[in-house]
Amino acid sequence: MRAENRILDKQLHEELIKKYRWAGKIRLISFLLLFVFLFMMQFVGGVSYFSPALYVIVLAEAFLNQPYGLLLNKVNLRRFQYFQMFTDIIAISWILYYMGGLEAPVVSLAYYAVILWAGVVAGFGAALFAVLTCAFFLSSVVLLGQFGLLPRVSFSDYSIPTAQVVSVLIGNVAFLFAFGYFSVRSSEVIRFLQTKRQEESLRYTHRLQATGYLMSETAHDIQGYLAGIKAGVQVLQVLGSHSEEEKKLLVSIGDFQAKCADLIQRLAKFSEKPKKEWLPVNVHTIIDDVLELTFPLVRYSQMAIEKKFDPNIPLIAADKDQIQEVFLVIILNALDAVSAKPKGGQLIIRTKCLEKTGLVEIIFSDTGAGLKPDELRRIGEPFFSAKKDAEGSGLGLATAYDIVARHSGRIDAKSREGEGATFIVRLPFIRSAKAV
Repeated sequence: MRAENRILDKQLHEELIKKYRWAGKIRLISFLLLFVFLFMMQFVGGVSYFSPALYVIVLAEAFLNQPYGLLLNKVNLRRFQYFQMFTDIIAISWILYYMGGLEAPVVSLAYYAVILWAGVVAGFGAALFAVLTCAFFLSSVVLLGQFGLLPRVSFSDYSIPTAQVVSVLIGNVAFLFAFGYFSVRSSEVIRFLQTKRQEESLRYTHRLQATGYLMSETAHDIQGYLAGIKAGVQVLQVLGSHSEEEKKLLVSIGDFQAKCADLIQRLAKFSEKPKKEWLPVNVHTIIDDVLELTFPLVRYSQMAIEKKFDPNIPLIAADKDQIQEVFLVIILNALDAVSAKPKGGQLIIRTKCLEKTGLVEIIFSDTGAGLKPDELRRIGEPFFSAKKDAEGSGLGLATAYDIVARHSGRIDAKSREGEGATFIVRLPFIRSAKAV
């Protein structure tokens, strides 16, 4: 499977269903308001737009053209959206005709709602389809009515000259295309901002985790140095004679050391993760969870994901959250590397079982920008980052290497500049157990 793997498809399907349901509510409210407007205009003695066909179209569009759950679960949503836009545009065009064509410019605003929906939800192809369909039906209704091929509907005695009709029609069609371009560009900006927000959220979370790890390791070293200071003070207090000032100074140093050691110990306890018992887990389940987590970023990126899983992969004994963090770091780095290339690229995730060595291999191969030899040698060092934009903290892979090492595994990296990088995570498996 390529980018349309099961996890991404499921997420995209659920997201589209939510958007279709919102669109259904907006459609229902809009056409019911139009129905009330038509009824009130007739009731107060204003311009009567009453026509049985018009009322049938309005009510049918409000209630029949809805995203019912049974329907959405049975059809291809990407194709169904074109059908729904097409029926919306036909209904709007007939309503526009029954309300006088160009004499009812407010009704034509419904065209822009369809175009906006197409651009924001589906993208360039759907927006172009919506614009062309709207332009065709708007022109057909206006011109057929003007030249007498359809019964002319007008609520005034004034007959609009053909030249004026054509001029106004050209302006409306041109504005439809301009609005379509605006819709597509706006949706691209929205998606870009949404992607950046999701990316920053993931990176911020991971940075906090890496900072906690760094604090825990640093606190351990500081406690060792403070223990040396304490021992030195005790030796000085025992050996030789000291003046009263020197004795007070040594006591003060001892007090400061004790307070500092207590503070460092509390910081270490605060930053360390709760210890969990390692349990049998399925590597494929962890990968799928990470792909689901990174779905908002991958969805709008130029990186395709292909999974090549060994169906007979055994379970591993691990802390599921920590291994998930390792895979998250590697996938985010691959996304950055692939995004650095103009045409994007691909990430292939493979799994295999090495029976002879008792290890499971999880291989992440991307076709991104790759690493230079000197960068490859330093991969995994704390505070080293190969990113040119200075956004990397240099702690992500360092934390990942440490986590895998604590699971009695290892990470190997291979890369050629301009051709991509491969990270191989090796973890010991257990012979027989049930996954959690």
